[in-house]
Amino acid sequence: MPAPRPDRPDILLIVLDAARAENLSLYGHRRPTTPQLERLAPGLAVYDPCISAATWTLPSTASLFTGTYNSTHRLVIDGERLSEEYESLPEILARAGYFTAKVTGDVPYVSDFSGLERGFGQSFEPEPPLWRRLLSGPRSGAPARDRGDGIERLEHSLDLEAEAHLNARKSLRGRISFWLSGLYDDGGARCFEEVRRIWRRGIEAPKFVYMHLQETHGEYRPPHRFRKRFVPAELRGRSFAAINQRPNLHAVGLVHMSAEDFAILEGLYDGCIAYLDEHLGRLFDELAATPRWDDTLVIVTADHGDCVGRHGVLGHQFVCYDELLRIPWIVKWPASIGIKGRQQTLIQNADLLPTICGLLGLERPGQCETIDILRETREFAYAELLKPFGVTAVRQGLHERAPHYDRAVLAVRSATHKWIAYSNDQPDELYDLRADPREERDLLAGGARPDDAGVVRLERAVAEWRPRFLRAAGEVRARVFAGDEAAMSADVEARLRSLGYLD
Repeated sequence: MPAPRPDRPDILLIVLDAARAENLSLYGHRRPTTPQLERLAPGLAVYDPCISAATWTLPSTASLFTGTYNSTHRLVIDGERLSEEYESLPEILARAGYFTAKVTGDVPYVSDFSGLERGFGQSFEPEPPLWRRLLSGPRSGAPARDRGDGIERLEHSLDLEAEAHLNARKSLRGRISFWLSGLYDDGGARCFEEVRRIWRRGIEAPKFVYMHLQETHGEYRPPHRFRKRFVPAELRGRSFAAINQRPNLHAVGLVHMSAEDFAILEGLYDGCIAYLDEHLGRLFDELAATPRWDDTLVIVTADHGDCVGRHGVLGHQFVCYDELLRIPWIVKWPASIGIKGRQQTLIQNADLLPTICGLLGLERPGQCETIDILRETREFAYAELLKPFGVTAVRQGLHERAPHYDRAVLAVRSATHKWIAYSNDQPDELYDLRADPREERDLLAGGARPDDAGVVRLERAVAEWRPRFLRAAGEVRARVFAGDEAAMSADVEARLRSLGYLD
């Protein structure tokens, strides 16, 4: 291993799971969800738009760590691992002499389950509180078979009606569980404390710490002091525990949700963001007092956003609109870089690897398809949803009960427009994001494309990308419908199901 380079900055990468940019008041949200980040903003660079390469955690993180797109790395099926042919950011930094650590809440994706843990020398994940372990218990109807090697295969047998019954919040147990969740978070507070502990240890090597926080992921259960803060006053008397938060149940019509339901959910979502903002402010203040702060690189971002009812979707699946793809990218650069303020430049989370390699003077891996944002610019951002339904969903018949979602999705975005294409015969869509940021008026719906030079270039970029997207989507679909099963531990299976990934 090369000797540590004292001139290389400490790097802290903070991912707020499912936190879409538009719900941060730093990005213009009507509710004051991020007062601490706004207070710190004069010393930060705030990038907009930043586009995620994927709509959910596993492929988005693979792109973040490898500088490649979904149709290249293909890590989109639960239970699979990142191919050894791809170098990842933690591996590269470990070889460069960095102390590497991951500090994660209740999310199983960056682990030996996926191969994304390669290169991390230290891991920290807090245990869930005792009450949650006691109340959750084993779920009937979703058994796992022991393969004889300590790894179990899912039976994928829980039907949707049983899932709807299990997740009903009208029972006393459901209400108690939801109330108790206001006393504890998903490990975030202990993750922040672990980062402080790492910074207090006096490690001589430069540090790379990846922190992934789960509090902003559904189900939204902010602490009690944030629980009603952003819920409309006229709805605060409703039972929040009785509102469905299972995406697939809503997608197939087993659960009807009203506009009031979604208004409450967005209020809870905003409360979760505000809770993490409070912790971020405290962490920034404490790290600012450390000796290497001027030379420290901190990035606050998300892996994707969340629909919260937008475009008829609960959760983060099925579509590639900006509520899922536009994420925060907030950077405290080392003083030697000196970039601060609003940065109106199109970037992607997958630009991280080449950017850090450029910053540190390291050779960029040949696999990289993305840019160094300090030295290069991009005209288009690309995002792909290659797996609309997983093996479990197919065996439950979701693709038949919600056939309009049974297709892969490609989104290609410029600074002003977005073109969306599908793997089936669903027509393409085009949106002018300046006039229609919520993507409600499809410019192609009338059968004509706007006569604009930028749109012509965008259409050409879609045509060039479409073959690789269709090829990857077809191969993923064939494997899912062939019943390729995930190999995972019972613990990982339970955690993924609790997050709604294995309905």
